[in-house]
Amino acid sequence: MPHLCHASFAGPGKVANGRASAAANLERPLLAPLWAAGLSFSRCHAERNVPNDINLKSVFAGEEYGRGARLWTHGYDFYSISRPIIGTYYGGEKGGGGSGRFDAKEIDASTKRLSTLLKWPNSDQSDDAWKELGSYGLGKRRTLEQYAEWSGVNTITTQIRQNCIVSYVPWIDKSSEYAEYEPIGNEIVKDSMWKRRGEDKKLAKIQTGMATSGEASKASSSKYTDKALLVNLIIFVTLFGVASHMAQNVH
Repeated sequence: MPHLCHASFAGPGKVANGRASAAANLERPLLAPLWAAGLSFSRCHAERNVPNDINLKSVFAGEEYGRGARLWTHGYDFYSISRPIIGTYYGGEKGGGGSGRFDAKEIDASTKRLSTLLKWPNSDQSDDAWKELGSYGLGKRRTLEQYAEWSGVNTITTQIRQNCIVSYVPWIDKSSEYAEYEPIGNEIVKDSMWKRRGEDKKLAKIQTGMATSGEASKASSSKYTDKALLVNLIIFVTLFGVASHMAQNVH
């Protein structure tokens, strides 16, 4: 199975994952030192509590180590799966839309943001720079320095060593526990875009409900109109038949 443990620096604050190694005869998922968007296997609430940084714009390669560092310092671990589940074909025959568009200003802003997060040499480590990261900063259950030693990729000293076999590192605060289906406090993302998405969904449900109610009302009204016409027709036919019978008896 693919096992990520190789990486290289792709510029200030950016770490590019290398070609995956292989792990064979796995009886259970194998703890991995690196995270990748194409091989993300962890607890499902990691996506809720440590989501992608929406401010890293115009970044295609190099942001994955930053996400991995955030996940790991928040207390999450990631794994190489023990058996194939799904695959992605990257061949051009499938007719993909090609690469995206990249903006120089966005690239510069994202590079500075990643450099601050990963404590790259000569990066902005001021309080303002860390506040600018907002909800997309590091966690407090393990440190970046620990992750650098554990993963073999040290963005603080810009040194890399291969470290494919790793062991679990306990949290700094052993009493701290994640509630899998409950908010975990300030570390859960509560930015304006996240809230707006929820509000939009609620509005859509309300509008859908109103539309459904209106359509049901129209359908109900139409249904009752049809029934009334049918009843009137029956009454007319009945009265007409009675009248005809009486006329025949008179003659």
